[in-house]
Amino acid sequence: MKSICIIPVRMGSSRFYGKPLKKINGIPMTQICYENAKKSKFIDKVFIATPDKEIKDYFKKHNIDIIMTSIKHKRASDRTYEALMKIEKKYNKKINYITMLQGDEPMITSDMIDKATNTLIKNKKIGCVNLMSKINSLKEAKDKNLIKVVVDKNKCALYFSRETIPNGINYKRDNYFKQVCVMPFRRDYLIKFHKLKPTFLEKKESIDMLRFLENNINVQMTLTKNYTQSVDTSSDLNKVSKLLKKN
Repeated sequence: MKSICIIPVRMGSSRFYGKPLKKINGIPMTQICYENAKKSKFIDKVFIATPDKEIKDYFKKHNIDIIMTSIKHKRASDRTYEALMKIEKKYNKKINYITMLQGDEPMITSDMIDKATNTLIKNKKIGCVNLMSKINSLKEAKDKNLIKVVVDKNKCALYFSRETIPNGINYKRDNYFKQVCVMPFRRDYLIKFHKLKPTFLEKKESIDMLRFLENNINVQMTLTKNYTQSVDTSSDLNKVSKLLKKN
């Protein structure tokens, strides 16, 4: 078990309470994420990390591995770190690669997880990878629920924001990217993330990866051509349900 996927979820989302168990075409959203991750050829085992008994009880009934974590975490990456420590203790072994998959991204396929995770595995100089995709419209570029990213010539992240970056007045589709929440870490980088203190921009934007950028640690971005839609609101849930049913 060298490479695992951890899906951090909680009921208390400020924008959409209880969304991990909201159903898409009859299946809880986080379960769809779990099943997609299980199909990845670079993932040996998948775990769900949560502080909530309601989530634990549901997935235990379905024989899905659950790791209970503290309710105090404000960042998914910190919850993932705690889950990793408990997994390593349980199995008495160190894990090399940890792919964090957000539980509100049911449109992320195993191929997308493979691409991000393999980018990390094959390049020992990279410590953390994030997937990104092109933004399709000015409306999407202005959506504050959606995390935008700008990159340098080597596709390393320069900045993440919920605002439109770069400036959205002269919107051109090819120049705008959004974060897709597949985030593989090398073990030492996830530990490093947790040991660093939360930073000003991280808290201001409510974006995990800014903790790395503010400490001059690279986040390697890799592009997927797949269209994705995260579920941040009930209207997103309806939209994704239609898209997945159509596919």
